[in-house]
Amino acid sequence: MSFLRGLALRALALWLALVPAGLRAALPAGVNQGEFLGWTNALSLRDDHGKCVVVIVPEIGGRVLSYSRGGRNALLENPGSQGKTLAQFPEGFWVGGYQCDFGPNLLGRPERRTAWLGPHEVVAPRDQTIETASPADFVTGLRLLKSFTLDPDTGALGVVQRMVNVASSPARQNLHDRTLCPAGGFLLLWLPKQSRHRAGWSLLRATESGSRFDGAQPSSPNAAVFGDLLVVQAAGAPGKLGSDTDAGWVAYVRGRLLFVKHFPVWRGAAYAGAGHTVEFSWNDQMAALELFSPLTALAPGQAFDFPELWQLIELKEEVTTFEDARAAAKKVPASPFTSAGSR
Repeated sequence: MSFLRGLALRALALWLALVPAGLRAALPAGVNQGEFLGWTNALSLRDDHGKCVVVIVPEIGGRVLSYSRGGRNALLENPGSQGKTLAQFPEGFWVGGYQCDFGPNLLGRPERRTAWLGPHEVVAPRDQTIETASPADFVTGLRLLKSFTLDPDTGALGVVQRMVNVASSPARQNLHDRTLCPAGGFLLLWLPKQSRHRAGWSLLRATESGSRFDGAQPSSPNAAVFGDLLVVQAAGAPGKLGSDTDAGWVAYVRGRLLFVKHFPVWRGAAYAGAGHTVEFSWNDQMAALELFSPLTALAPGQAFDFPELWQLIELKEEVTTFEDARAAAKKVPASPFTSAGSR
C-alpha cells in the first residue's frame, strides 16, 4: 500500500517536525481547527470525499476522540468529560477514544496524569496530517510522539507511535495503545497457530490472590470460536481476555460499521505481562481494544516506532449475532504489515 509506505518515510522526520512553534496560521489541506464536545482547540482531518473524519484534542493528551465514517463514530464518547482539562480537574477524569502510553503497568498512576491527560504540543506539517508530542515523562525518561495521517482517497488512518529516550540513562519499555469503543459490538480476533496458550487465547479469571489469565480452558458466554477466528460480544457482565495473535490485525464491528486496526508483530520478541499482543475488555458501557509493542531497550536519544493502520468499512447489513460477526470478518483486508514480521 503506497499510502502506508509514504507514511513510514515521512514518520522519520517526526522528531524534527515537532517544535514548540505550534500550528501555522494557515492550516494545510484536510486539516481544520475548532470546537468539539466542549474542547475549543480540537483538530480534525477529513478525506477528500467528506466520508471519514478524525478528531484529535491536543489539550487532553493528543487523544483521538472520533474516527467516523458517514457521521458514525467508531470510538466511545464520554459525556461526563466533555470540555474538561487537567488544569481544571487536577485529580483526573476519564475520557473515551484512543490514547497511547508506556506500560501497561504505568496506566493510571497519578504522577503520570500530565502525560496521559495533560496538554501536548501539536503541529500540522502537511496535508491531512497532525503530529503531537507529550512532555518528557519523569517516571520513564521517555517522550511520546504521535503522527496521524488520513488517506484522502480511502479515509484510512495511518498512526505512528514513537517513544524517544530523552533521559541520560538507558530505558526498557513498551508502548500500550488503548482504544475505547461503545459496548454492544463484537471483537474479531484471528488466533495464532503457535501460541503460549493451549487455546490460542486466554480469559482473565478471579483467584484468591487476585486474578490470572487462563489459556488452557478459557470459556465465556460472550465468546465463540469458529476455527481460527475468535468472536467476542461486548455485552453483559464485565470481562477481559488476551491473545498472542500474530495475524497483524484486530477488529470491532458494531451495527454496520467495521473498525479494523492493523499493526506489526515482532515474532520472538519479549512482550510484557502475559505476553499478549492484543487484549480486549468490556462492560455495559464500553469495549477496550488494547495493542502492545514488544519491550524495547533504548539508549539515550534512541527511538522506537509502533505503527498502525486504521480502517472503517461500511457493511450492507447490521451485525447482531455471532454468525453475522463471523461473516463480517471476511471483509477485513489483509494486514499491510506482513513484511514487518506479522503474518
